[in-house]
Amino acid sequence: MSSFPKNESGVAILTSMLVVTLGTLIATNLMWQANLDLRRAETALATDQGLMYLQGAEAWAGEILRQDQLESPDSDHLGEKWAIQLSPMAVEGGLIAGHLEDLQGRFNLNNLITPQGEEDLVWRSVFERLLISLNLDPSIAGVAVDWLDADSSAGFPRGAEDAAYAGSNPPYRVPNSIITSSSELRAMFGLELQDYSRLLPYVTALPIGTRLNVNTASEYVLASLSSDISLAAAESMIREQRGLNGFIDINNTFERLLDQDLLPRIDAVSQHFLLVASVSISNNQTTMYSLLQRDDSGIARSVFRSLGVE
Repeated sequence: MSSFPKNESGVAILTSMLVVTLGTLIATNLMWQANLDLRRAETALATDQGLMYLQGAEAWAGEILRQDQLESPDSDHLGEKWAIQLSPMAVEGGLIAGHLEDLQGRFNLNNLITPQGEEDLVWRSVFERLLISLNLDPSIAGVAVDWLDADSSAGFPRGAEDAAYAGSNPPYRVPNSIITSSSELRAMFGLELQDYSRLLPYVTALPIGTRLNVNTASEYVLASLSSDISLAAAESMIREQRGLNGFIDINNTFERLLDQDLLPRIDAVSQHFLLVASVSISNNQTTMYSLLQRDDSGIARSVFRSLGVE
């Protein structure tokens, strides 16, 4: 009987410790949830703020392209204002940076087929030469043609229609239609990641029939226009004839180098540009890729946007 009060006191102490522990756990959980909700709110606010800045960058890019159309409607080259890459600018809460790129200086994958969905042999030859200049397998061109053309017959010597993709995990089919992003190359049969990464900077996906702007094309793309233009010759043309201000007369420059079927498919002006804009707000960074199409009046509209990846 004399030990009962001691036992009762021990139980009271244990109960008190349990209550304090539970209270501490509850308080800690509430604080964690509060901090988590605060971080979520801050992230959501920063994301919304960043998207607003990116939309502002898109509007700014559109105005630059409009002014360029008014000032020099007959030529687009790398010496113009739109081609200048801006240094990061301070905005409220962070930084924003961006640049414009002429997509018509790249090879248009959709030109591999005609508007009727048939293979375009002229552009296929150009694409094969581009692949060779990049030390890639030229038979990739056949795979790309089968991905785009309307028929279901695999090309020779290397093509790929539905049967080639049936064993994929998961299996899928070829679209047999034009593509909206050059990233679709990654889904094409036999194209390895390193090949895709090598090719990606030199290709794009634009409407069928879009001309190639030789004033902004890289040496690899220029060399692909003719078997008579080596990579060294293309580099020399860029350095000595084109510079930053473009070719003086593209017809006189290329008429002796290109096939007559290809000559009408090059140009000195562009309608399609890629805006790459990045904004950092607090610890959040967002990158937007926006395909801008400029009409004859100079108005540029975004026809495709993506966040994070091109």
